[in-house]
Amino acid sequence: MKKLIVGMALLLPLVAGAAGEEWMELKNQAGGKILLLAHKCTLKGAEHGRMVIATSPSGPNTNGCWYVLADMIHIVWEGGGTSSFDPKDFEYRKR
Repeated sequence: MKKLIVGMALLLPLVAGAAGEEWMELKNQAGGKILLLAHKCTLKGAEHGRMVIATSPSGPNTNGCWYVLADMIHIVWEGGGTSSFDPKDFEYRKR
């Protein structure tokens, strides 16, 4: 339960529509980043989620939708596939 509270506290500014540029960030295995954004997702079948972008220094970005369920961040990637992460692994960023 404590893990859920910490994770939700980190994500609250994103889903609450806080002003300014804000996102959550995690380095990925491709040498890029996974960026959790507050924008509503438009991916068919995942419209209740928020936008996610995975960057890579060697190739195009991958897009998808993220949401929180059972103390974890779950991502549905455009073109198929899913990923799950611990919310504590992400860092809050603001510009």
